[in-house]
Amino acid sequence: MLDINLHLSFVLLCAVLIWMTLRGIIGGRTVFEYPTLAAMMGIAWVVPQGIELEYNPYSPYASGAFWLYVTGCFLFIFWGFRAGRKAKQRRIARSPEQELQSFSMRRLLIAAVGLTALGQIAVFQMRGIDISGMGGQWTGIITMWALLSKANGFGLCLAVLVFVRTRSLAALAVAVVAAAPIVHASFLGVRREAIFDLVILTAGAWYLSKRSYPPRAAVIVCLLVGTVILNTAGEIRGQVRPGESTLLSVLTSSETYRGFDFFNLDQGAASEVGLARYDFWYVNHTWRWEFGADYWNRLVHQYVPAFLLGRDFKEGLKISTLSERLRRGDADGAFSLGSTRTGFSDSYRSFAVFGLLVFGAIGYGFGVLHAIATSGVIAGQYLYLVLMAEGLKAITHSTSEFFSTLPFTLILSLLVLRYARSQARAASFDQPVGESRGI
Repeated sequence: MLDINLHLSFVLLCAVLIWMTLRGIIGGRTVFEYPTLAAMMGIAWVVPQGIELEYNPYSPYASGAFWLYVTGCFLFIFWGFRAGRKAKQRRIARSPEQELQSFSMRRLLIAAVGLTALGQIAVFQMRGIDISGMGGQWTGIITMWALLSKANGFGLCLAVLVFVRTRSLAALAVAVVAAAPIVHASFLGVRREAIFDLVILTAGAWYLSKRSYPPRAAVIVCLLVGTVILNTAGEIRGQVRPGESTLLSVLTSSETYRGFDFFNLDQGAASEVGLARYDFWYVNHTWRWEFGADYWNRLVHQYVPAFLLGRDFKEGLKISTLSERLRRGDADGAFSLGSTRTGFSDSYRSFAVFGLLVFGAIGYGFGVLHAIATSGVIAGQYLYLVLMAEGLKAITHSTSEFFSTLPFTLILSLLVLRYARSQARAASFDQPVGESRGI
């Protein structure tokens, strides 16, 4: 331990995150790589919560091994990403005509309209459901509507990608309509996920399509503002919802930043990282390893309709896990159930140190998609961005939540892309690959 009570393993984590972040920002074109965005999330969210935890040396849950595990998770994301990208680049080089498909812009626009319509119907349906008595977990038909509402973000991303390529006013109109509920949730509801989704699905689509990158100064500003939003969303929400101010005025006010203390968030052990550290301690002392049960439970929660098959039937399919026992009140938990527990928790509870491979697999998948996206294929850019909007939740929420959304995202997206796939091949690969007929 150092004099300031920081574990050396925590200092190592900070060094790794700073290196990954600076590498991404200085590299320019690497700023949209998944490891870079994950490291930025670590700097803005994991580190300040970790500092608070480290400044309490008397916590029974303090553990240098926990910080080593978190460091390993970020490193496996980095190594997995590089391996996946290199493997896909080799396959593209060997058979470009097979790997790089062409798509009809007109059909992609039609698909964006359909996705947006589906998503907005779901959003409308959700607004009419009372969730006040649902405790710490959504139940019933709202789970289905919440899943379908993700299609609106898919439509937004696809519309922006089409607009950048064609400058179609129809595509722009679809993008504006699709962005409306996300903007509403961002600026009025101050929902952190909505804010980051909005940035990824719009700015990410713009820059990937143009094969450029934002100014480094803008990235640094976004990192600083994102740090404040991540850690003070509740306070900002308290100012915006009563109508006292707007999100824009709060974020442009110097008082917001003068009052923000990166080293003292007033969250302590009740923070999301604090929950993960408790879970790390819990399984190490009880040896109640879950062997992937939480992943199964998330799939059951997401795809088994209790409103059709019954609540008892759905609950009977679930396996006992720490999260389930806390939700039912069958186990004593150190902290509130209402907060997320991070992907460092469920991956370790399920697989111990082999949970690192979960993050390696996530990194590998994003590396494969990044290779396709940077080759100019619109399908790769679309899949990379819509999964990125969910992929950061593998850090902030849980890896099981990310994997549980994959079946819906991939099935719906592949149906859309199959519909829009063009049989025409580019006459020459000297032209931007993945471009196709105009609207």
